[in-house]
Amino acid sequence: FNIGVSARALGMGGALTAIADDEGAVLYNPARLSEYRRIGISSLYAAGFGGVSQGAVVAAVPYAALGIVFLDSGLIGDGEEGFRYASQGAILGVGIPLGFASLGARWRFLRVSSPFEGSGWSLDPALAVDVEYLHVGLVWEAAASMPMAYEGGSEEAWELGLRVGVAVTLSPAEGVTWTAAMDAVGLFEAAPRVAAGIEAWIAGVGARVGYDGTGLTCGLSARFPGLEVDWAYAARGDLGDSHRVTLALRF
Repeated sequence: FNIGVSARALGMGGALTAIADDEGAVLYNPARLSEYRRIGISSLYAAGFGGVSQGAVVAAVPYAALGIVFLDSGLIGDGEEGFRYASQGAILGVGIPLGFASLGARWRFLRVSSPFEGSGWSLDPALAVDVEYLHVGLVWEAAASMPMAYEGGSEEAWELGLRVGVAVTLSPAEGVTWTAAMDAVGLFEAAPRVAAGIEAWIAGVGARVGYDGTGLTCGLSARFPGLEVDWAYAARGDLGDSHRVTLALRF
């Protein structure tokens, strides 16, 4: 789930908690689904860090969305010395409008299928507040959960964390929008971090740059009637480059 479901999110450094207004809101802040007024399907494919494959499909309707994600490392090592990590997940999110604020919740289910089997889930409440050009978002991660239970009897608890985002959106001219966003991630965890991004839209063309706590990211978008294509890039030194492409159909 930390890898995400959106190329736009990567380009913004992951700082979407306050401004997630598309299908990706199911993961980044389900409270924002209260503002979703379309029917949309988005798909993501990521060629990550020299060989890891990751993908997602999200279907959204007003107030709700469902996402399916997968991650597969491929074979790491050779022959009997090698191993493969593979996992699959589901995300269900809902959002309810309450005036200038919205409440939401997401349910995450994770299944690990290789090199061992296990599963668990978490329930995460969310909040979104808008005051003119200022936007605030909050997600309480793993507020309720069932630990990952693996074959053999071992368990692994979900990380309890608070994610808070703040963003400012300005429209200096018709068809032009600028957004600056910042997220504080993992506020209850041992190593919290800060993510930030800047996004600009001019008519149907978008560009963004961000910092995700590890390195710089960037991205581009093209929006057409009923269709949007997003691309993002992140460099990770010895891990290799990561590219993501999201295709979204909206009705």
